[in-house]
Amino acid sequence: MVGPVSLSNLPNLSIQTENRPGVRLGKYASSAAPAGVNGSFSEFLEAKIQETNHLQVEADQAVSSVATGQSHNLHEMMIALDRADVSFRLMTKVRNKAVEAYQEIMRMQF
Repeated sequence: MVGPVSLSNLPNLSIQTENRPGVRLGKYASSAAPAGVNGSFSEFLEAKIQETNHLQVEADQAVSSVATGQSHNLHEMMIALDRADVSFRLMTKVRNKAVEAYQEIMRMQF
């Protein structure tokens, strides 16, 4: 059996952006690259995990404020829940792909 995988054991890979004219995606619609894109892959992944956790905390706060009667805005609560859900499902899929890739590497014979 193989031991646990740690982010600190990953090699330092850099993420490169592709600049194509007319392409604007999400919150990175400005011409400047996002701050964490030029760092290592493990730093980028860790930042996205923290962002997913932040969305989960925001959704929990929205649910508790509606449940306690502090807020009556169900629409914003549902949006926060959906954002957290999509982010968590994406992170789970990324984790599953990383584990599959790790297992495939472990099966390789040199």
